Amino acid sequence: MITVSLIGEQPIPNLLPLRYQPPQVVVLVHSDRTERAARRLGRLLPPGCEPVYCSVSAYDIRAMSSDLADLIEKQGWTAAELTFNLTGGTKSMALAAYLVAAQWRSPFLYLQSEGKQTRLYRYEFETDGTPRMVDDRLLPGLITIDDYLRAYVGDYQLTGFAKENAGSRFEQAVHAALQPAVDEIAVGAKLLGALDVDFVVRCDNQVGIIEAKTGPGVKKGIDQLNTAGGQRYLGTYTQKILVSDQRWDHTRSNLRELAEARRIQVIEVPSFGTEGALSSEDAEGLVQKVCGCLGRRR
Repeated sequence: MITVSLIGEQPIPNLLPLRYQPPQVVVLVHSDRTERAARRLGRLLPPGCEPVYCSVSAYDIRAMSSDLADLIEKQGWTAAELTFNLTGGTKSMALAAYLVAAQWRSPFLYLQSEGKQTRLYRYEFETDGTPRMVDDRLLPGLITIDDYLRAYVGDYQLTGFAKENAGSRFEQAVHAALQPAVDEIAVGAKLLGALDVDFVVRCDNQVGIIEAKTGPGVKKGIDQLNTAGGQRYLGTYTQKILVSDQRWDHTRSNLRELAEARRIQVIEVPSFGTEGALSSEDAEGLVQKVCGCLGRRR
C-alpha cells in the first residue's frame, strides 16, 4: 500500500493514519514552507514504511496535480495500491490531490481532529466517479507525548519540577492528582531550547499543555501557553490549560477575558493557596476539567 499525505502546519493528522494502517511507502507532499515538518514526520514513521518526499507548489493546483501524476507514473504504482490522505496541506493541495485520486479512482481519507476526538473517514469512488464514504471509525491512542513533541518541534528536553519551593510543591500536587487519570504526563518540557511549559498531558491522541501558577503571577502563564500553542511550537489543536491556586473573582475579569480570547481553560484550585495542599474537591475538579479538555469522560 502507498499512502499520499499532504503536509501542512499540523503533522499529527498525517501521522495517525500511518500508525493505524502502516503502508509500505508514504509520499510526503510538502511545500517549501512545510519541508521541515515533512522531514520531522519522516523520522516518526512505522517500521518498514519508506518515505518519499515530493516538493510541490502550495497553491498551483494544475502544477501540483501534474507533479503527483508524474511521480505515480514514474514509480509504476497502480490505482489499487494508492490511498490519498487529504487532511493536511493547503486547500489548494487538497483539491489537487483529490483530482488525482479521482483520475485514478483511488480511495482517500480524511481525519477529523476537531471535537477532541480523532475519527478517520475513508471514501471510495463509484464507477461514475462519485465519492462514497465506506468507513468511519474512532481511532485508538496511537501516539505518545514524545511522538507529539518530535512531530511539532523536534528538539525538546524534559527538565522536571520547578526548582522554586512553592512552585515545585504546587506542581507536584497537580502531578499527583492528574497522573492516575491521564495516559501520560511529562514534567517540565523545554521546547526548542527556549520555551518552558510545566506539563504536557495526553489522553488517547489528544494532547494538552499546562501551566501551574501560584499567587498573582498568572499573566506570564497565559503568555507562555499562548506562545507554546501557536504555529511555531505545538499548533492550534493542542489544548491549553492554566491551573491557578487562586480564586478568580471580579478583580481578575480582565485576565479571564484574556484567557478566553486565547482559548485557554482556567482551572481554579484555591485550596492550595490557602492550605498548601489540594483538597479532595479541588483535586477531583482538576481531574474532571483536564480530562474534559482532552475528550475523556470520567
